[in-house]
Amino acid sequence: MADGGNSTTRALIVVIVIAALALVGIVVVAVVVRDDPGSVDPTTPTTSTPATASTRSPTTSSPDDATSTTAPAKVDVAQHSIQMGLLARPYTTVSPQNIRPDEQLPVVIALHGLGGDANAMLNATDWRGAVERDRFIAVFPQGVANSWNMGPCCPPANLLQIDDFAYLDAVVTQVTTPPEVDAERLYLTGFSNGGIMSYAVVCARPGVYAALAPMSGSNVSGCAPTQPISLLHQHGDPDTTVPFDGSLSFSQLLSAADFPPVPQSVAAWAAADRCPSTPTTSTDGNGIDKTEWSPCGDDTRVELVRLPGVGHAWLDLGNYRALDAMLEFFDLQ
Repeated sequence: MADGGNSTTRALIVVIVIAALALVGIVVVAVVVRDDPGSVDPTTPTTSTPATASTRSPTTSSPDDATSTTAPAKVDVAQHSIQMGLLARPYTTVSPQNIRPDEQLPVVIALHGLGGDANAMLNATDWRGAVERDRFIAVFPQGVANSWNMGPCCPPANLLQIDDFAYLDAVVTQVTTPPEVDAERLYLTGFSNGGIMSYAVVCARPGVYAALAPMSGSNVSGCAPTQPISLLHQHGDPDTTVPFDGSLSFSQLLSAADFPPVPQSVAAWAAADRCPSTPTTSTDGNGIDKTEWSPCGDDTRVELVRLPGVGHAWLDLGNYRALDAMLEFFDLQ
């Protein structure tokens, strides 16, 4: 860490940046509340989860890229809303068309990064095609002011004390209630701030999720699972936003806790999962390093994938596709 002088400078920068983001976040939330015709009595607890409103598009969904020659995926994209106190919290679902009466589909919840949104996460890769091909339901929650409150990280959601744990609990309850959903196969992923959030959520909700696959995030809370759960962590190196080696970055100034080195965090998770102390390592033709701990407690496993030369972006390199790797890890392919 930096010496005293650098610490003072860092503190001043933190104060300035957080103050600016707090103002932006408060304005955003004020606009949301003002424009929300469904706002309720302000005394309503923020953990309440009244009925959901949803709108569904039954038509075939097509990729945003107008130049794409790929046939549109046959999926249904639906918008939902959960009332959380004064806020109507939206989320998006993508599901296969023509679900059979005897089907029970797994669910993958994907959390966007700081400054992004649910739609950006949906369009970061070919989720629609994967949903049609592998027959699962993809869920894209929306953070307040495009951020997730993970305690020490990240503004403005943490400064506004948004209860994202209660919101995600409500999302899980609603998406796993229909008979066509297999609640035992519920998986969580997230990018950047969403990846940071995903670590904390899985630690706080043991037994809810079947596996975790954060991307380009970090276990900022330092939490450990109280019961073994499989982990796939994918990360680019160099990543100057959430550095692989835990070095100082501008984004870390927005956090009250340091970003730990990724290999250290994943190794600690493997230890909590009762994995072998010595992992196996391999490198493919693209120079992608994979570190694996297996077998672990309760038939779980832990993997760390490092992609060289890839920054803070969706992690595809050569013939490596991050979404495919994730779905294969979840046993959905």
